[in-house]
Amino acid sequence: MVVCVLGASFDTGNLGVNALAESTIKIILHRWPGAEIVLLGNSHQPEETSLTVAGRVVTVRAVPIRFSKNVFLPFHFLQFMLYRVLLFLLPGAKLRQKLLRRNEYCRTLYETDLAVDITGGDSFSDIYGMRRFVLGFLRKWLVLFYGKRFIMLPQTYGPFHRSITRFLAKRILRGAEAIYSRDQQGLDCIRGLLNGQGSDHVRFAPDIAFLLDPQAPSDPALVPDSDLRAHGSTVVGLNISGLLYNGGYTRDNMFGLKVDYRQMVREIADLLLAYEDVVLLLVPHVFPPDEIQVESDPLACREFFGDLKSTYEGRVFMAAGRYSHNEIKSVIGRCDFFLGSRMHACIAALSQHIPAVGLAYSKKFHGVFSAAGVEDHVVDLLACDHQAVLTAVRRLFENRARARAHLSEVVPQLQEQILALWS
Repeated sequence: MVVCVLGASFDTGNLGVNALAESTIKIILHRWPGAEIVLLGNSHQPEETSLTVAGRVVTVRAVPIRFSKNVFLPFHFLQFMLYRVLLFLLPGAKLRQKLLRRNEYCRTLYETDLAVDITGGDSFSDIYGMRRFVLGFLRKWLVLFYGKRFIMLPQTYGPFHRSITRFLAKRILRGAEAIYSRDQQGLDCIRGLLNGQGSDHVRFAPDIAFLLDPQAPSDPALVPDSDLRAHGSTVVGLNISGLLYNGGYTRDNMFGLKVDYRQMVREIADLLLAYEDVVLLLVPHVFPPDEIQVESDPLACREFFGDLKSTYEGRVFMAAGRYSHNEIKSVIGRCDFFLGSRMHACIAALSQHIPAVGLAYSKKFHGVFSAAGVEDHVVDLLACDHQAVLTAVRRLFENRARARAHLSEVVPQLQEQILALWS
């Protein structure tokens, strides 16, 4: 069994995407223990990655699909297209196999039994720009062009603000044999695009990152290097999104927040640190390349830490290491309460039964939190002003014991549901 995974990789610097990649591998191996798994499309160069999944060492190949100016790359999109046309025209299996021996990347796709796609969890939309959407569409379309079985894994669908993106999205959805959405809004979006056709293969499933296993880092790399609970018995984790901290890619409140994000996170920190038993742990979750600093959570956390440390000496910490997705989940697991603007940072908390508040900039938060029965823990920054945010945070913090008890009952059921996705 050869299974290709689209829309997930381990080289983006976004630990949420890493978490989705590993969790996808986990459910594939749960269903087909001997499967060969290929990460298709997202990497820059062919490579192999070894990782431990559910106690088992797994080697996964990455096969790029490139769109560069060098069309002679053997893994260029146009090479894949050319080979597919030739394979269609050539008579006889022997001639086709002879051709495939000339290009191992096209052979991998040709011999794939199943392709699954997760589009980074939330990128099957045009809110991040047309370029990202179109490149994602072309990779999916290529798999369909090769005639492969195609499944859309649980993710967010839409919004699609342009008629062209709605048209292209519909083309992909109609080619999928099964479509899973991680929220009810996604189901409504899909059914609207398909005009009710094929709705029998559109289903709900929780976000698969609930399956990710934590792994303690060899060095937690906390700053300052002292006992996290020396000055308080309650550890509150705060994930600051570098993207929101900088106003989005356009740096001018790109997502239309009703609040000043920088001011808001400072007000939240002041609110929580007013409780004498609280210490604050700043937790980054996206570590982009240096050329994309606008997205950098570590840079935002360092700046924020510098603003706070003199006022709250010994009570503010920062996770300052370069963590894997498993390790950052372990760091988050040290918290008693958590707030985050990166959704998968929040999932890392919820899946460990830690009450979490989603400081949301898109609709994707609502469906994921709703699946865990804590939809009231989403604070919509598109609709709430500063006072509404602070009121909600205080209420949820003071009711955290009840939320923890609820999550301890619900999360194991979600995890069983995800593992049974293809049973």
